[in-house]
Amino acid sequence: MHIISASRRTDIPHYFSDWFAERRSAGFAEYRTVYGGGKDGKFKVSLKNEDVLGYLFWTKYAGPFHGQLALLKSDGLPYIFQYTITGYGKEVQPGIPECSVVTDDFLQVSESLPDAAAIQWRYDPILVSDDYNADWHRSNFERIAEKLQGATRVVNVSFIEPYLKALSKAPDWQTIHWRQPDPVRHKSALKKYPEICSVGTAENQLLSDLASIAEKHDIELRVCCNQEYGGQFPTASCCGLDLFQAYGAVEDRIRHLAPGPSRPGCRCLKTIDIGMDTTCPGGCFYCYVTTSIERALKNYEHHDPHSSMMR
Repeated sequence: MHIISASRRTDIPHYFSDWFAERRSAGFAEYRTVYGGGKDGKFKVSLKNEDVLGYLFWTKYAGPFHGQLALLKSDGLPYIFQYTITGYGKEVQPGIPECSVVTDDFLQVSESLPDAAAIQWRYDPILVSDDYNADWHRSNFERIAEKLQGATRVVNVSFIEPYLKALSKAPDWQTIHWRQPDPVRHKSALKKYPEICSVGTAENQLLSDLASIAEKHDIELRVCCNQEYGGQFPTASCCGLDLFQAYGAVEDRIRHLAPGPSRPGCRCLKTIDIGMDTTCPGGCFYCYVTTSIERALKNYEHHDPHSSMMR
């Protein structure tokens, strides 16, 4: 049995509800991995109810997906959420609804769950720039946290990662304060963008301020895959046991799953991700799995909801 991740690589609840419904009806999905392998470069995973421990959904807006959640609930299948709300403008994430719409939807999703611990808020990535300075983040974070109080117990954060894909799509990369680059993992980015500005003391203080604001609203701030802050703040586990605790007996089976880290510092349990990269039309420049926003829009336009694989 397995946990299905849907998906780190694209926003299935927002954009691919029909495809998800088709795959559940068919009882399987096909997918690729960054490592290759499989038959003809593809893998097949069962989506039959008896083979799925639960679903982990990643989204910035689940409005079109509530019908699917109702079906999962009626079938007795556990589902949990990593739900991103950042409140950035259309110049950063053009395909995402207004913050008030998204927070209202978050509350509706939370109400469908057995406990607020089964949905975690992602204020991720933290984009510090001329337009989004520390004071903006404090005020923005406070507004969102106040509205989400009681609907979640955890907020996961990290600073924007200096991936080459993100830098190449950034509208004004020189004004952004990127996470401290790693000489090995970010080698290509550093070679092409040697003068990137990195986060420093002011951003460290911002994290502390956000943690205090979160605590005031009964939410624990955790840092996702930014190991440099591990001693100061709790470390995130975006697919961890605590998300499934409200589902009772399922927790015991999940407890024995092997770790499945997606990058250095990741503490997630092993999942099978059925999404595909460069398919999300959201247009967020910082997305590390979208090579080109134009190509993603084209892939989405030609998407076949009846296909066994997203593309």
